Amino acid sequence: MRLSHIKELNPFLRSFLYIISGDIAIYVGMELLNSESVDITDEDITENIKESIKGSDIDFEPNDSEILKLNTVRKTLYKLYSEKLAQFRRIRDKSTGWFIYYWWHEFDLFEEILLEKKNLIESKLRDRLQFEQNNYFFYCKNCQESNIKYNFDKAFELNFRCPDCGNPLEAQDNQSIIEYLKNKIGVIQNIKISID
Repeated sequence: MRLSHIKELNPFLRSFLYIISGDIAIYVGMELLNSESVDITDEDITENIKESIKGSDIDFEPNDSEILKLNTVRKTLYKLYSEKLAQFRRIRDKSTGWFIYYWWHEFDLFEEILLEKKNLIESKLRDRLQFEQNNYFFYCKNCQESNIKYNFDKAFELNFRCPDCGNPLEAQDNQSIIEYLKNKIGVIQNIKISID
């Protein structure tokens, strides 16, 4: 069922959907947004998208004769579900015994989801900063391409010798990493999450 008044996705949400699963996520998101007042299945979404791209050069299945498979839409819906942007209820079809999934969007939670992601990134940066500040690191000048660094305890176990080439391990100044992490934390803290 197509609605006469088509709603548009918020530009930030549109970008986020693209990051999650490319153009197909944007099409699926549009279908969810525009089906708020009706029950919509993954099969309905697939057919609606096929109808909307008919006659265009869009092909979500370039190595197949179909332009869009139900399985592609299902995978996309599950990705949106895992990002908390979609929900479903399932009902068993009494005649076939199969489950029918009815989907709807949770786009009104988008700002909260972004804030949660922001906080997670800041937390990981703080953990890494604390790790860098609380450890001394050593590396092998000869094996620089491997980018392996050892904390003091590991370097001590190795008798301050590189396990690959046997050369002495040298102390690494990680002040630039510490400053980089502090700057990134500052940037994250200053990001204001608002999709209005």
